[in-house]
Order: sequence, then C-alpha cells, then structure tokens
Amino acid sequence: MENQQENRSFCAPASALDTVAEQLADVDLTLPDYCPDIEKILKCSLSPKIQSKTLSGGQLSVDGVCTVTVLYVEAEHKTIRCCEHSVGFSQSFSARDAEENDIVLTATKPEYINCRALSPRRLVMHGAFSLYATVISARKTALFTPQGDDLEVLWYNAALADLRSNCQEQFTVSEEISVADKPAIEAVLYSKVNAGITDVKAVSGKLLVNGEISVRLFYLTNLETGETAKLDYLLPFTQMIDCDGVTEETENILGCEVMSYDVRLKNDILSDKPAVAFDAMLCVSAQGYAAETPAIALDAFSTSLACAPQFAPIKYVEEVHGVNDTFIEKLSAKIDNGKLSKILDIYADYLTFDTVFADNALTAKGRVNLCILALNEQNYPVFIERACDYERKLSADGCDSMLFGSARVASVSYRLSDDSSVDIRCELKISGGALRNRSMKAVTEVEIFEDKPLPPESCPLVLYFAKRGESLWNIAKAHSTRLDRLKAENAQEEPVLDSDQMLLIPTI
Repeated sequence: MENQQENRSFCAPASALDTVAEQLADVDLTLPDYCPDIEKILKCSLSPKIQSKTLSGGQLSVDGVCTVTVLYVEAEHKTIRCCEHSVGFSQSFSARDAEENDIVLTATKPEYINCRALSPRRLVMHGAFSLYATVISARKTALFTPQGDDLEVLWYNAALADLRSNCQEQFTVSEEISVADKPAIEAVLYSKVNAGITDVKAVSGKLLVNGEISVRLFYLTNLETGETAKLDYLLPFTQMIDCDGVTEETENILGCEVMSYDVRLKNDILSDKPAVAFDAMLCVSAQGYAAETPAIALDAFSTSLACAPQFAPIKYVEEVHGVNDTFIEKLSAKIDNGKLSKILDIYADYLTFDTVFADNALTAKGRVNLCILALNEQNYPVFIERACDYERKLSADGCDSMLFGSARVASVSYRLSDDSSVDIRCELKISGGALRNRSMKAVTEVEIFEDKPLPPESCPLVLYFAKRGESLWNIAKAHSTRLDRLKAENAQEEPVLDSDQMLLIPTI
C-alpha cells in the first residue's frame, strides 16, 4: 500500500508561459494637409502600447497599437515638426498551464525601423518590435506526511517564503496638465512616460498602492518660428488593489507597468494656454509572502515492513526582498561632424533590463538609448543617438532572481562641455522583488509492502563499530531501528559521529 498524506503544502511562483513574438509594423504614410513638407528626417521611431491582455481558456490574447513617429525638419522655415501614424496589432499565445487569475506580464522592445521618403509628403516605413509575454502562477507543492507508528522519517525544517497572494489589477489615471508658467503649447513633438511605486500598505486582503507617473513633453511654442520647450510633470496616484491573502505581516513585492497612454491638447476658451489631457492605463502586479518553517521529509523507512520511498526535487523560495535602487550613469557624447550651438533636449528613447546572478550577487544590466536634439552652428536641427551600458549590483544579498524587475529613467541632465561634446547624467531606478531560490530532494510518498515483513534480529544485542563521519540516520536505517532509541542508547545528540566508536544497536 501507499502511505497516505494529510493536506500539507506550500506555494511558490512558477512560470506558466515565458515567450516572445515578433510584430511587424509597415506603414505607407502621406502627410496630412496641416503638416508642412519634409526636408530632412531626423528620427523615425516605434512606440508599441498594450491596450488589453486577456487570459482565458488556456489562451493569452494581447492587443495594442504601434505608433510610428516621424520627427523631421520642414522645408519652409527649417523648424522641427512631427507626424504620427498608428497601426493595430494582436497576438495570441498558448498558455495551457495557466489559470485565469494568474499574473500576466507584457513588455515591448523596438527592434528596427527603416524609413524612406518617396516624396516630400509621402513616407514608406518598415519596422518590427518584440512582444514579450510571461504568465506567473502560484505553484502548489504537497508535502509528505507519514501515517502509522512504524515509519521513521528524517525531517528538515525548511525556512521558506510561502506565496499567499498572486494578484494583478489594471486601472486608468487621468489628469489635466497645465503648462502654468511655461510657454504655451502649439503642438506636441513627442512625449515620454514611465511609472513606479513609491509606497505600499497592506490591510487584510487589500493593498493600498502609492506611486508616481513621470510625464515628459517636448513641444512647439510657435509653429512659424519653431521655438521649442519642454515640460516635466510628476503625477502621483493612489490605488486600492484586491489581493486575497496579504496581511500586515506578509512580505509584499510589486511591479508597475505602463500599458498605454494618450496625450492630447485641450483648448480652453477661458485660457490662452491650452492644457494637456493625459490618460495612462497602468497595470500593477503584486505577490504576498509569509515566512514558514514546514518539516520536509528527506528520507523514510519502515522498522517492520519492506518499503520503497519515492523522491522528487522540491523547489521553494527561501527569502524575498523588495528592491528599490537608484543610481547615476554618466556619459560623454562626442559629436563627430560639426559643432553644436544649442541643446534643445536629451531624452531616453528606450532601455533594456536583465539580471545576472554571479559571485553570490544579483546584478542588473542593460543599455539606455539616449537621443540628443540640438542645433548646429547654422541653427539647423540635428539629431544624435548614443547608447549607454549600465551595470548595478542590487541590494539583495544572496538572491538569485527577480520578479517584476524593471528599470526606468527618472531624470536626464546634461551640460555642453564644449562646442562638440555633451556630458550627460542619467538617473536610473530599478524596482521589483528579489528572490532566493532553493531546491532539495525530498520524499513524495512511501510504498509499504505489508506482505513482506522484515526478519527479526537474530541476536538480542547488536554491536556496531562506527567510523568517524558516519550518519546516525544511515546506521538506524541499515538496522531498521528507531533513530531516537539509537541516540538514547549511546548518549548521542549530534547527527554525525565525530570519532570512531562502538555503538549499541537497539532491536525492535
């Protein structure tokens, strides 16, 4: 027969899906009437935005739009202009092992964009971006529990973090942004948005999340002269999230994703400065962990019957730490041809993020693509791109992986050191949850053969000459006796012998 188990278990995060798909973005664009002719293309970029992600019936469906933005110099006044065109995309992934309440993480990365001008008013663009999709489940692991008095079990009390909550919520943050003392906005040339969590408070079954959205606008203040300005706006938000299982005692880790956003001018007849209507769809993911010390069976045997224990690796999270690191990366960008008279703006176009575990430390690595918009000696607009690699050892000793890990650019400052080089200072923020993962071989079940009793010992007294380093458990198992009686008979407390000695083996 098989030894029966009671309901003992713990949960740990597991990936039900981790994949990537390539999406094409092909656009044949004719400038609308209100856009002047193109003289020179400065920058053509892709901006994918997720509008919805649905997990149902073993299928993950992701829908969104990819906005192709063309920043160019117009022919008449030699000023900077912008034209955009959006194309929809849809992608389905097979996720058979996923449950509908699992956490769905998505990310996009522009791969390439080729832009060709067929005429001053017509462009043909071919591009592609990668769509990353990950589904995080709560994996339940059952623990072996013996039934009966004749089964000896070698126990290990594992200190672990039990996953009690696995939740996610999408919501929209809206704001009317006033330019205040800034110059009025005639047309937005480009916008950059990122978001992060600043604080979280747990109450029974809910999380009160506080965060901030960073909005960066670069815009025209005068369509004829081409004067530009920039606006940085920090929008705080608060959201209550249903998260069954979290309490004041759980260790909670969170991630915040900007799925999509919209920026549009809002004219007010009572004001001479149009405001900006801003909407952002955010997705907050959260997990709650509780410290537990369950007894895990490492080995087992019967003192009276033949048996066959079954083993399998058990994976668990030993520790969880929230990560919220801020650091500075510096870059000196040398201009190859010509000289600069003025820097109009420097911004981060996109950045990559990855983690590497080495030398018992978790390190974040990636690359920031910085874009420089400036005027040359003839006051003609120029566009320069420079990449900056970053590497940061995270404040999570011993942790070997991250959940909800992300990096964002908090701010970019610069100084024109001379007429052909720029010193750039980029502030990066890395957030998420760092995990210390462990694995061990454990007993999953014990098959006991009731028709095969063990033969009794032929001698009432058994002497065993043990060697230094031998395990008392292995000695007890070899003689089918109880470990506690073996320890008591020989006045031994330590599990491993520290010297050669003779042991008295108690018989059952």
